[in-house]
Amino acid sequence: SLPVNETGQRFEIGPLLLNTSGSHYRGLRSVNSYDFTNGAAYVELVQAPASASTGDAMFTIGPNVDNFYRLFVNAGQLIGQQKIGGTKTTLFSIPYDSVNHRFLRIRNANGGMIMETAPSNGSGPGTWVQQYNQIWSSSVTVTSMLFEIKGGTSQAETNAPGKVIFDNFFASR
Repeated sequence: SLPVNETGQRFEIGPLLLNTSGSHYRGLRSVNSYDFTNGAAYVELVQAPASASTGDAMFTIGPNVDNFYRLFVNAGQLIGQQKIGGTKTTLFSIPYDSVNHRFLRIRNANGGMIMETAPSNGSGPGTWVQQYNQIWSSSVTVTSMLFEIKGGTSQAETNAPGKVIFDNFFASR
């Protein structure tokens, strides 16, 4: 019941549901897994959900639903999260800035996991700013990585959450 569209070569999810209980998400996930050793992946978050709602815009990398790293926007906050062995942990939470956090990136570099953001610089990212880093967990199998972008709601929203719009996904090693 949650619409998705490609509009102007951008991936649009929504409008997200209003006054509808339960979990309602749509998105894209890679079918194949990839070796992410010393890799980086980013996506442009063109539009996040309304900050007066708890709608989500999520960018996730990991081998499965129990082991991953995620950057997401919820209720006006940019949040870094990990799920290891089925247990979610918030790594950081800062006020979301739609200009300076336009691009979201997760990297694997020399055994580390780095979460970064960047403003737009034309059609690509500007200078990356590190938001968080730690040792890469062996549970997030770096040689069998899946990529996912999605948007949605997990509860009845009393304020219209709007749409989530992504563009310019890129992954490399």
